[in-house]
Amino acid sequence: MTELSRRGRIRNWIDEVRVQTTAHRAELGVGGALTVSGTILILQEELLRQLLGGLPIWVLIALIVVSVVVPPVAIGAIKHVMRRTRAKAAQHQISARHLDPAEKLVGRDAEIARIKRRLKRRSVLAIRGPVGRGTSVIARKVASDLVGENTDQLLYVDVRGASKDHPESALSVAKRVLRTLGLQISEIRRAEDAGDKVGAALKEQHYVLLLDNVSSWSQVDWLPDGVQEAHVIIAGTLTGIPSDGSVAHIELASLDEQARQDLLAQHIGDERASSEPEALKQLADACMGNPRELVRVGAWLARNPRISLQTMVNDLQGTDTAKTLQFVLERSFAQLKPTARKLFTLLAELPIAELDSKAAAALLGMPSADDAIYELIDMGLVERVRNQRIRVPKTFRDSGVTEAAGRSRRQVAAWRRLVEHFAAQAAEHARRLSGAEEEGKAAEDWFAMEDQVLQQVLESAPDPRTGRALAAIGDALDTWYRFEGRDEDRLNTAALLAKAAEALKDEQLQATAELRQCSLLLAVSEVREAHQHFNKAAQLYGGVEQGPAEQHLAYATLLLAAGDDYKTVEQKLVQYGQALGRNDVLGQAVQLTNVAALLMRKGQALFMPGDEKAGDEAAHADGDVPEPVDRETGQASREEAAAEARRLYTNARIVLYQALDLAEQARDKATQAHAHELLGLAHHFLGQRHDADQHLVQAETLYGKPEARKPDKTAPTPEEQDHKVDRTGLGRCKVHRAGFLLEDPKHQPAEVAALLVEALKDLPPTGVSRALAHLHLSRLQPEQAGEHREKGAQALAPWQGTAEPQQVKVLRELLEAREAAESP
Repeated sequence: MTELSRRGRIRNWIDEVRVQTTAHRAELGVGGALTVSGTILILQEELLRQLLGGLPIWVLIALIVVSVVVPPVAIGAIKHVMRRTRAKAAQHQISARHLDPAEKLVGRDAEIARIKRRLKRRSVLAIRGPVGRGTSVIARKVASDLVGENTDQLLYVDVRGASKDHPESALSVAKRVLRTLGLQISEIRRAEDAGDKVGAALKEQHYVLLLDNVSSWSQVDWLPDGVQEAHVIIAGTLTGIPSDGSVAHIELASLDEQARQDLLAQHIGDERASSEPEALKQLADACMGNPRELVRVGAWLARNPRISLQTMVNDLQGTDTAKTLQFVLERSFAQLKPTARKLFTLLAELPIAELDSKAAAALLGMPSADDAIYELIDMGLVERVRNQRIRVPKTFRDSGVTEAAGRSRRQVAAWRRLVEHFAAQAAEHARRLSGAEEEGKAAEDWFAMEDQVLQQVLESAPDPRTGRALAAIGDALDTWYRFEGRDEDRLNTAALLAKAAEALKDEQLQATAELRQCSLLLAVSEVREAHQHFNKAAQLYGGVEQGPAEQHLAYATLLLAAGDDYKTVEQKLVQYGQALGRNDVLGQAVQLTNVAALLMRKGQALFMPGDEKAGDEAAHADGDVPEPVDRETGQASREEAAAEARRLYTNARIVLYQALDLAEQARDKATQAHAHELLGLAHHFLGQRHDADQHLVQAETLYGKPEARKPDKTAPTPEEQDHKVDRTGLGRCKVHRAGFLLEDPKHQPAEVAALLVEALKDLPPTGVSRALAHLHLSRLQPEQAGEHREKGAQALAPWQGTAEPQQVKVLRELLEAREAAESP
């Protein structure tokens, strides 16, 4: 590449010196005002002495206060007004760039008309083109035209995620779309589960949904093929679109020669363009018809009016589009003020793709980064994305302009400040989740926007001095995902935290994360994996008997899931209670709930599987199947066992009422729901069906059972939108209720089967409850008995090759026994 002409180079150098000189002016001008006042006093000392000599002391004091306070305050106020005016102007420019893209749509009328014609025939349409071709701008224009003045009908979703290297997964995109529609996301375990819900919501409200910056068709292949009375527009590079014609799409072509020149002239001014028509043509051709690069080159020339188009052409002669971008970037970067240059350098090196203004200020170590952000936007070096966030385009990240040998001390310090900022924000918003309505809603909105950024922070290479901040981020994310009922995200966060802690060699933090993974895996019956994480935690804590209260609880739960060592389980629950803090009301509630579950498990173990009623009753407890006793003990032993079981159930009921009272004091709905669920089972075992039903209803309500929508409702209320659902808890309750119905001689098999099918939608893929549901369905749906038995056995797969409790062993035998009985 050749250099700028001498005249252009000198003018450019003068501009840079002027820009950097003005960057060092005082922010408020306090020092300047006082210096001027001091000079006046020095020069006119005698005059002032004569003038003020006869005034009272209080007047002199007032004059001094006014002379010291008023000038800086006035200058600061003027500066504030100027900044607000500039911010509003920049905000208007940003909004126009996103919502009214007509000024950029040069040479695209024919393609826009073709897209609109296709949308009349197909409700789902993809607009595909390489980066910078203009797919986003055209898609926004078409979507805006479709809704007209009904702007509330347009839903915009930018699917770019927090990672600069990896695109959003299909599941993450599906959850983002559901949240935009105001729908529940806790029940979605696969992207495919969201398709019908999205289609129904779009049809009901006649929405136009625009998914922007989609890099791969696999991110959105879960969308419905068509939506009546609504439209879905997908824009981006969209690699991997099926070639069989099943997906309607339009490929954007590059701009023709005249359109290129018109677009470039639009940004540099018609008068300047007409003065150098040949240079304009050559410059437009150098950008290869790429609208984004034409806009960037035009904007740079508009900011540098002293550089002729021919000079630019000379410097770009023989270069490709990438070199053109490099040329513009280098010169734009050189013209930045020091603060904006520092911010751009830090942003370009971050592992996180986008930040809000507060995070950018933390990155800089300054109270505000607004001026630097507006400067970068004006220069076209960063983009405004959703909710006033900024993002460095990938082409600028890969340009090498900001590259340095390794991470500098300044970058390390900036990253540490950013992590600590996120930790403080996350902890504060996690605390507010359970606050008042407006406070809680604000916290939910914050986490919905930042949770992926926080996960990206955990995934990035940790700084040795950020261990405490990473722990706070992990705890806050766990609180948020638990609030949302997103157990898979909780597990992923715990895994990321454990990996970061291992890199930091923080054994306490790693052990905490390993225990968290153990508990979450036990909740979905992944016993083998849970045991591995528990062993890691125990090793880090220095043994099974060491460690905090959570380790004793996890060990008790693990023992109960993997066997029938009731004595050791009871001992661990006692140790858990002893390790709790004196005022830990929730911990005490959890302890009592687990003690009650242990008592009920003992009661179930007293029955023989041959006792049909006792066996079915015991099976209802989260799928528990009774442990058989020695048949040689005879009928008298069974009667004694029944009396002992009744005593255990009665004691469990007493303990559960105590646990429920403590859980209500702690205001923890999850523990309250679990207590009500177990109370329903305890009352059922004691023959108190009405009370059992009432407690199951309470459990379902607390687990978040959605209310039936009234016929006159067309959209969910804010309360319904905020209603969180524990799908696994609801699934267990449905299995319990189905077991209750099966004991009624007048039960309707089709009704019970439908209830169990609904339960399977809520339950995780493995576990005793799922196996029990398939066992019941194999009897209720004999035509599908073989399939249900096979799926029931698959649900018990986590216990294969490992120690298993008697309930799992008997349940497996029942599945195999029915298969053997029905075989020829």
